Amino acid sequence: MMFSLPLFKQSVRSNCVLWGAMTSVLSVLCAQFAALDMTQNLLFLIFYGMMTTILPGVYVLVTANKLIAGQVDRGSMAYVLSTPIKRTSVVFTQMVFLIGSLVGMFGVMTLVHLGVNQAKPLSLATAMGMGAAGGNEAMAAAVTGDLTSKMILQVNLSALVVCIAMAAVCFAFSGIFSSSKYSIGLSGAFVGVTVLANMLAMFGSMGVSGLDKFKYLTICSFYDYKSVLLSGSEWIVKLIFPALIAAAAFTAGSLVFKKKDLPL
Repeated sequence: MMFSLPLFKQSVRSNCVLWGAMTSVLSVLCAQFAALDMTQNLLFLIFYGMMTTILPGVYVLVTANKLIAGQVDRGSMAYVLSTPIKRTSVVFTQMVFLIGSLVGMFGVMTLVHLGVNQAKPLSLATAMGMGAAGGNEAMAAAVTGDLTSKMILQVNLSALVVCIAMAAVCFAFSGIFSSSKYSIGLSGAFVGVTVLANMLAMFGSMGVSGLDKFKYLTICSFYDYKSVLLSGSEWIVKLIFPALIAAAAFTAGSLVFKKKDLPL
């Protein structure tokens, strides 16, 4: 059997505090940006454009390292593998936990946003207001009506897939390296560059000359909330790329971990 329930429960206990903290912060920020008049026009630019990658990025950076490399480093992996659990079960279970925890995180945040939007609907003109400030007047003028539940689900699905790809790369480093200093170092560099490039690209979209080129340095460029707000389909096509990155990274990390010698 590939899935190990005892190992899954251990991962939940080990990471529930960080997961709860990040999920709570994301949900509170989402509610604030969506409900307050002074922040509604920043909901997509700042919250969905930045916070939905920064906070989950911190979570996956820490968690992915703890799931494999951290346990090898501490010697607890020796205990895990001394039981009937095989390496295939270890990587599969930890992968399920990492993906599932992100799904849970975005699920809670999505429910919060759906509830706030139901009580206080946000007009799409307001949602795209900062786009007009960045020189996208035509885009801002193209949207009419209110933000729908379907749009909220689509935006969060798009952000979730990109964050799973980010988690997969960190998971790959955790599976490849037996030392946390290499795993968390490379994962930190990857997440840091990804988030920083996304922030710079965001300023580029607001009209700061030259910074828009940074979108080519981050997988966050595959997260296209503007396409969702404009009722387009480009966001669906773009999700193919982070999905492929996630599949390749999870596979690479799992294969290396299963075949390498461990300091047990």
